[in-house]
Amino acid sequence: MSEYSREVALSRLNELLAEELEASIRYLHLGTLVQGIDRLVIQKVLQENHEETVEHAQQVSEKILQVGGTPKPKINLELTGEKCTGVEALQTALLFEQAALDAYKEFLEVVEGSGDVVLEEFARQQVALESEHVSELRMLLGENAVGSE
Repeated sequence: MSEYSREVALSRLNELLAEELEASIRYLHLGTLVQGIDRLVIQKVLQENHEETVEHAQQVSEKILQVGGTPKPKINLELTGEKCTGVEALQTALLFEQAALDAYKEFLEVVEGSGDVVLEEFARQQVALESEHVSELRMLLGENAVGSE
């Protein structure tokens, strides 16, 4: 277990907020770059993922406020203008979701056993959600979702 403090929790929450906000913008951008016959289907998946990352950002912001902090994400975003196929877009989306899953797992390690049951439960829920997203994208890509990490 990592050293827990309110300051560490707030710092990690702001990092999660930045990651969710960055992902939402990346999903919007990626949706405009998809070319090919499956464009409409892939754009719908990316739009749904965008909307969900915005919801996650709102939830993280609420947790920051509940801990007594102020949302202060540091956004670091560089976007390309390279067009892509639907499969390439889904592969990129899988990278976004895996990064989010890893970030929430790290946050869970920070708050686990700290006595902050609210943050611990939030982290567990987010790990479960992000795990589902990773599995869904792997299935869309035709990858074996179970045990393929």
